[in-house]
Amino acid sequence: MTQEVFIRLAQTQTDHFDSTEAFIFRIATNLLRDRSRRDRVRNAYRQSVEQDDAGEVDPLDPHRIAAARETIGKLWAAIQALPEPTQQIFILYRVENMDKQTIADNFGYNVRTVEKHISRALVFLARRVGGRP
Repeated sequence: MTQEVFIRLAQTQTDHFDSTEAFIFRIATNLLRDRSRRDRVRNAYRQSVEQDDAGEVDPLDPHRIAAARETIGKLWAAIQALPEPTQQIFILYRVENMDKQTIADNFGYNVRTVEKHISRALVFLARRVGGRP
């Protein structure tokens, strides 16, 4: 906490203060208040999480992990089954977070064509992963 006081003191212009000691005391007081507020929020959050744990949902349930791995496997297989340009565009957009205009420029398409590829991929993947043909 002492370091935080010094950091704030170093970041502030102290020429216009009458008493630097009073200013340092004010910084320390504000830091204590901030820490107290933060601790109260964290404690309230912890208590709410503990109450939610009464629902007995284990986040590391082996069955949930296995189901998630199976779903990811289905999703990856479905992505591999996409036609080549649609697959590349979908991966660039959804996985690599590339914007549509950049993708369109790289493929020589317009943005609307890229949007159509993404839309087709989403429909295809939803049908494959959702279990519908």
